[in-house]
Amino acid sequence: MGKIEFTGNKAISASQLKKNLNLKSKNLIQKIAFWTKSQDFNEFYLEDNVQQIISLYQRAGFLKVDVKAYKDINRKKEKINLLYEIKENEPVLINDIKLKIDAKDQERIDSVKQLLETGRTDWILQENSIFRDLNILALNKYFHELLLNNGYPSPEIKQEILLTEAENKADVIYNISAGTFCSFGAVNIIGNERTPSHVISRQISFNGEQFSQTQLQETQRRIQQLGIFQFVTMKSMLDEIENNTIPIEIMVKELPEWSVKFGIGYGLEDRLRTSLDLLKLNFLGGARRANLYLKHSFLEPYNVSLKITQPAFLGPYGSLAFKPYLKKEHESAYDLETFGTSLTFQNIINPRLNGFISYRFERSFIDLSDETETDILNEFYNKSALSQGLSFNNSSPVFYPETGFSASYVVTLSGLKLNSKYHYLQGLVDLRKYQRILAELVLAGKIKIGSMKPIWGDTITPLEERYYAGGSLSLRGWGRNDVSPKNENNKSIGGNSYLELSLEARQKIFKILYLVLFLDAGNVWMDFDRHNLNDLKYSPGIGLRLRTPIGPIRLDAAQPVWDSKKSIQLHLSIGQAF
Repeated sequence: MGKIEFTGNKAISASQLKKNLNLKSKNLIQKIAFWTKSQDFNEFYLEDNVQQIISLYQRAGFLKVDVKAYKDINRKKEKINLLYEIKENEPVLINDIKLKIDAKDQERIDSVKQLLETGRTDWILQENSIFRDLNILALNKYFHELLLNNGYPSPEIKQEILLTEAENKADVIYNISAGTFCSFGAVNIIGNERTPSHVISRQISFNGEQFSQTQLQETQRRIQQLGIFQFVTMKSMLDEIENNTIPIEIMVKELPEWSVKFGIGYGLEDRLRTSLDLLKLNFLGGARRANLYLKHSFLEPYNVSLKITQPAFLGPYGSLAFKPYLKKEHESAYDLETFGTSLTFQNIINPRLNGFISYRFERSFIDLSDETETDILNEFYNKSALSQGLSFNNSSPVFYPETGFSASYVVTLSGLKLNSKYHYLQGLVDLRKYQRILAELVLAGKIKIGSMKPIWGDTITPLEERYYAGGSLSLRGWGRNDVSPKNENNKSIGGNSYLELSLEARQKIFKILYLVLFLDAGNVWMDFDRHNLNDLKYSPGIGLRLRTPIGPIRLDAAQPVWDSKKSIQLHLSIGQAF
């Protein structure tokens, strides 16, 4: 196969037509990969392609389309170029849209008609618009959902097309059987062996009003949000409708009361790591959850926490978590031992947007390495801080985003009484964008910017809360935390302003294997308001991603530019860099 071209196609683009063909030419990426073989020409596929194009046009309203295929054989290159000549002719137009409603009496017929024709000017199908199959089906779906959400649990809708070929017009008739108008009736909950029924009932979003499928779905989401059920199903008991009320059955399948997750892995930064996560559901009754988490790695010699979560707090999508913890962090400049507790309220505003507010109190001891010279002393000290954040994410799919974006911010105020040693205001913004460019090529971009300012008379910020860059999730041309202001002994001591930019091109090259080209840029400065675009460090690189059900296994290699002292950095880990 050589080139594939089209003439006469005005209503449908060439790229859209090519997607529906069995015979395909090489795309840009396949041409760059010159070693890949072109598809062999097949006469049967050619005839099938002509029919595919005709079918596509007819579904778009061009019932009298004419398509011819011409072959141009280049025997020297052993290629066949195809030219599809398309004569679209005039499309079929919608003449009229009629609703035929079947209900028990004229009053109900008038009520249903008024409901469906409200907003008629906004229908996707309009008189004198081009006849398109998808639009006809979309309006059918719109009517169906409108009835389901306004008291009719079992509507039936079928469309009928009357074509007048002489005028090239069509009437669309929707035959609508609305069914019985109902209100919500009694609710029966089954399958809950440990969870009290009243815990589930509090999540129900309806109470005797007219039937609505949307309210059923909302209730299902609320109950699932409790985090203690494997699945939740909502069933409208259509066979038990009585006095225009419909009973609802809620079936739940509880997750195991106890569960244990054990993890072991290796990374070039944290080396050997192990973790244990013990979960207890229905903790102290109700829907509470308790998580005991243990972790060990080179960077975290120990991390122990107990998190107790109360779901449905101050609303169906709110939760309150109490978390005492004890941990030790190991960095080249210091070791930090911390014990403390946090109290966090989180609320899911909608499926893509959630926010939180959190208070934490910690008592820490920092042990500086012999080469770390700063104004900070080896000592115990208190930290009392309040944080607030908001995040939005509509990227998909999970683990391998191809479209959408995410945005988040976190603001922290530290120094709230309780002999808190450090007083500062800190903010961090994280923006990410994903866009599919070609069939198997995705561009991903990230911007992170942060600032941290001492307040209330303080002149320094805590070493462990400052910004650092470099490593497998940051500027990959440098080692972990290597991009940072340095002391006289060339030890990273962190900074108070931070900027990071990344761009990745992710291309599938073989089934579960992806090739990635990337460029990272950024820096960390001591002053809180530095953010100098003329003082950025750059590192281009190349990587491989092996697709797995739990995320990609990632190998990256990056080299700083304009820095002859730095060698290539390798990073091996699980998960996307962003």
